[in-house]
Amino acid sequence: MLISLSFALLLLLCLQGCKGNSAVDGGLRAPAGVAVGQVAIDAMDLANPFVIYDGAKDIYYMTGDGGYLWRSSDMRVWEGPYDVLRPSQASWVGTGAVVTSPEIHKHKGRYYYMATFTRPDIVIDTVAGKPVYRTACEIFASDSITGPYKQLTAETPLLAPEYMAVHPTFCEDELNVGYLIYNYAAEQSGNATVQIIRLGKKLDVQVGEPYIMFRASQNGWSSAVAENGEKSYSPVMQAPFMFDTRGGELGILFDTTIDGASAIGVAYTEKDHGLNGPWHIEPQPLLTGNVGGPMLFKDYDGTLVMALHKDTVVGGVKKSIPQFMKMDSQFDKLKVKGHYKF
Repeated sequence: MLISLSFALLLLLCLQGCKGNSAVDGGLRAPAGVAVGQVAIDAMDLANPFVIYDGAKDIYYMTGDGGYLWRSSDMRVWEGPYDVLRPSQASWVGTGAVVTSPEIHKHKGRYYYMATFTRPDIVIDTVAGKPVYRTACEIFASDSITGPYKQLTAETPLLAPEYMAVHPTFCEDELNVGYLIYNYAAEQSGNATVQIIRLGKKLDVQVGEPYIMFRASQNGWSSAVAENGEKSYSPVMQAPFMFDTRGGELGILFDTTIDGASAIGVAYTEKDHGLNGPWHIEPQPLLTGNVGGPMLFKDYDGTLVMALHKDTVVGGVKKSIPQFMKMDSQFDKLKVKGHYKF
């Protein structure tokens, strides 16, 4: 599902409860006005699911649009939501930002929560008569995977405020230097780009200027249909996620569209070339059918799994249902082996 200002409310609407913002289970807190409960994975409405497995505790943690945390022992039934983000009141994020496409990464012993934040009350640009709202990536940190996560960039934004930056992900090089990969959104640029920026030692500042890894227009199989019926490439490209294959290549998963339906693609470069590439987009999509928000993780026995969401209509209401696919990266390309069997 592509970026929207309304989907952050979906979780609240389907999980309204009577509990307040009380602490539960060693510091985890329920969101104000929402009850912590249990829900099956196929009954959830959660776009851009991101899963991280804690092997020491044998627990899976999942976050997604809305910025809350869920946990599970078997990936079938999830407990939550938990409120783990602590935005700084000194930051532009404040308390009114919509949280989308979050991820959690471990780096040098700490956990970092990064996400897209949108302020629908702040306009930074106008494109084709439509307002562009302030939307950017920010990073939070904690010593624990369950948080609370405190904002690193309280007073100074991580990225330039005049640009619409979305869907952050993280990677590090052989020297443990951290990098942020994100999209310069099509809503403002007209041709979305996947960009990379080096981060400082504490991941709280950018070092140097962003580098464009590849553009939406380089994708030969995406498509969009204009109002006059003419067909062209889709300018939309979102959700980068970095991985490496056992065959020695680096890969990036991304979202785009085929005639308005979301699909998942992948780009590769030789590992010896480094993060700057050149990157080559595969000539065919990896997965189609209104799917998006892909990321990879390993389960309890090391099986490679892709988490994603599938947009569908249930009872006349559009929902984003999290799904898990079993993957293979034994050779030089990532392959879908089928639905994950619990």
